[in-house]
Amino acid sequence: MAPKKQQHFRGISLKRELVDEIEKFVKEYPKYKSKADFVHEAVRVRMEQIRRIEEPRLSHFNLTEHGVRIQDRALASRYSPKGMIVDVYFKPGKAWCEFCNSENCDHVNFAIDLPEVQEIFRKRGWDLPE
Repeated sequence: MAPKKQQHFRGISLKRELVDEIEKFVKEYPKYKSKADFVHEAVRVRMEQIRRIEEPRLSHFNLTEHGVRIQDRALASRYSPKGMIVDVYFKPGKAWCEFCNSENCDHVNFAIDLPEVQEIFRKRGWDLPE
């Protein structure tokens, strides 16, 4: 007996009304080559949306005396699906975001709200950025 070929695709049943709507949509938007092409993208996009809702946008990645690395999931892309790492550097009374080239952005605000960052500023005798 010959070994079974590994299946790369599996079927999923959808209500006829939904399939009819998908067919209309695919005809209207020729960027989609088939119903399967559209459904594949739609499911992928929806899963990404759900993951973004469940995971916080910003999270503390790494911390040193000189700065903090922050993971920003909103900066996810095809090449970096889990988001990008953004560096925020500390200066006397200031924090500067390399990505935004700013002292006042979401990354800086997130960083200075971290108790560990506040402790670094306190130990150095620096005022916290406003």
